Amino acid sequence: MCEFCIQHGEGKKWYLQAKNYSEELFNEERKRFIADFFGRFEETMVNKYGALDKLIAADPTAAEAMRAPLVEHYKKDQWSQVVPLEDVEQILDMSLSVVRLPCACRSTLQGRYDARYCFGVTTFVPESHPILEYPDWSADLELLTKEEAKKAFQKLDRNGLVHSVRIFITPYVGAICNCSVDECIPLKLHLRVGFPALFKAEDWAIAPVLMSLCTGCKVCEEVCPQEAITVSIVA
Repeated sequence: MCEFCIQHGEGKKWYLQAKNYSEELFNEERKRFIADFFGRFEETMVNKYGALDKLIAADPTAAEAMRAPLVEHYKKDQWSQVVPLEDVEQILDMSLSVVRLPCACRSTLQGRYDARYCFGVTTFVPESHPILEYPDWSADLELLTKEEAKKAFQKLDRNGLVHSVRIFITPYVGAICNCSVDECIPLKLHLRVGFPALFKAEDWAIAPVLMSLCTGCKVCEEVCPQEAITVSIVA
């Protein structure tokens, strides 16, 4: 059980608690935080994460000393946790507002404002949202029904994307992201640089291998979008 489940979920999955998506938490401080997050996303990612990436490569000892305080800092305002599709659908069931919007990471890494892989979720219907202040992000904002959102997530799941909930000042959950290692900055840092930018899923499954069909070709290792497979040939 992750520490957020203890602190914000009363011993249950914290991201399945409706209170963490509630209008009560959607206060002015969080509205300003969300506006700043999207308004300065590219600058923040390039400067902060880019500097961390370089530091880890240049001085691993210094980077390791910074790890704990950085993790605690990000847990306070912009942490993420991987969630399985089944839990995503439970979140959608309790949501009253679901919007699909462009992915901030893909826009920063690839200049793609049409890549709508992020979903805003709330247990209320907001009269306005800070993201609307930024045309690049709000131009493709779509209001979806729960069933439309579920079908979209099911398709993304079949395509091998990783779903994660994102906080905007703990414990308010404002979005569900859909990531691949080459298109998600936190996931890239987590898997390739070793910086723990998100919690793993509460229910962690290990995929079975049909040894009768495995030839040891290692194609699965090469094509896995999350670099989660390693093949070890035992003589």
